[in-house]
Amino acid sequence: MNSEDNNIYAFSIGDAMAGMMLILLMAFLAIFLQMKAIPNQSKEISKLEGELKIAKEKNKNEAEKYFSMKRKIFNDLVDEFEKDLKKWNARIDENTLAFILENSNNGFKAGSAEIPIQFTNMLDQFIPRYINVIRKYDGYINEIRIEGHTSSEWGDNLAECVNNNSESCKQSAYIKNMGLSQTRAMSVLNHILLMNGIDSNRAWIREKLAANGLSSSHLLCGTEKKICTANVLEQENKEASRRVEFSIRTNAESKIEELLKTDKK
Repeated sequence: MNSEDNNIYAFSIGDAMAGMMLILLMAFLAIFLQMKAIPNQSKEISKLEGELKIAKEKNKNEAEKYFSMKRKIFNDLVDEFEKDLKKWNARIDENTLAFILENSNNGFKAGSAEIPIQFTNMLDQFIPRYINVIRKYDGYINEIRIEGHTSSEWGDNLAECVNNNSESCKQSAYIKNMGLSQTRAMSVLNHILLMNGIDSNRAWIREKLAANGLSSSHLLCGTEKKICTANVLEQENKEASRRVEFSIRTNAESKIEELLKTDKK
């Protein structure tokens, strides 16, 4: 369950904090250079150093809150679904909090956006419990995305694919898969909105849930099912690439923006 960051929408709080500190240090340096012509330089510098220390501590506290919240959500999801993961062919990514439903047990038929009966049964069991877990952290959650992912291939009926390695073939397959992945994500969203047993959460679900098709932009490679990169020698794991993910977007980004506004005052 502990894997690389698979989610394009996952926010890197560490990178954000590092960026903020760089901004603060650059501002400090600029002011320091301007102070060569100002009397009582040491007093002003000491004041700035104190302000920088306070800002660092503030950023550290916010980062600790964020990581603590992520750990709690992950642990709660594991506690709730650990016994179901194997039978659903699912896993939870500790880094991104994505709930990943792999294709072999839950898959759509090739080229189809109609949800298979075994997948609807799983969703009926999964969604009410999932929402009950996530809603406990409502203050941290901006959005829950239903992401449709495909493999890189598209059947044998594309005229551009006489040569499967040609750029025109790859382009056509990507565009076709984009439409398919979006339609599948919308099918899942529609099923959830019409589901029984979620009446008390229906308005919240409409507010938070979104559907996104990502085509083959996040292929998985090898038996470890990690995001494929140019440096990975392993071949695409096509079965694992065909998947649906429920990914969580936290409010970390808006928190960083608030801190930056505070630092500018």
